[in-house]
Amino acid sequence: MEYVAFVALGFVSSIISSVFGFGTALVVLAVGSHILPVKETIALATVLFAASTLTKTLIFRNHIDWKIAGIMAICSLPFSYLGASLLAVVPADALKRLLGVMVLLYLIMNVFKLRPNFRIGTPGLVVGSAAYGFVSGLLGSGNLIKAIVFREMSITKEAFVGAMAATSVLSNFAKLTAYSQAGILTTDMAWPMAGLIASAVMVALFGRFLLRKISAVQFGYGVQIVLAVAAIGLVL
Repeated sequence: MEYVAFVALGFVSSIISSVFGFGTALVVLAVGSHILPVKETIALATVLFAASTLTKTLIFRNHIDWKIAGIMAICSLPFSYLGASLLAVVPADALKRLLGVMVLLYLIMNVFKLRPNFRIGTPGLVVGSAAYGFVSGLLGSGNLIKAIVFREMSITKEAFVGAMAATSVLSNFAKLTAYSQAGILTTDMAWPMAGLIASAVMVALFGRFLLRKISAVQFGYGVQIVLAVAAIGLVL
């Protein structure tokens, strides 16, 4: 029964990222940990993320700027390792709250137009990729930083969703390999894994349809709302 509830949760929460490119983790990890043990929640959630990001990468492959995606993926890797290495000595809870506050300040400055207009170029992308990798390694997810970087690059909504997905594919499959080797993902979880994969594919296809129906302005507001909810979740 717990697995049925988790698959249903994965299906519903995937709608968020299918349209706005991220946000599923916020719901799945927070609610899922009340359904299954934390380790199982993280492992099964990663199955959902892997299927979702791979599907969206294929769907939006023609919209993705592969140079941007490549820089993000390559530059984030060493800093992801560094963040993961510091997990035992850095106060992660304090960093989570700091990240949440910084994202909220960014949004407030955006809403009230308190910051100068600028467009992130290659140097800014490299710095943002490093920050994304470090936070991802330390906190388990750095999508808030990645979303802000891509948002400031003024790319189309399809390119945004595709880039968010494409830059996460390798790390998701690497984590699945580690979870399998550690015995966290087992054959007993075969049917919920199949359900999560099917849910991710169906919702990603449906998300493409929804994305076509909303304007760029509505998409921008949606991204800001998801960022705000995620940031508040980190602060509280």
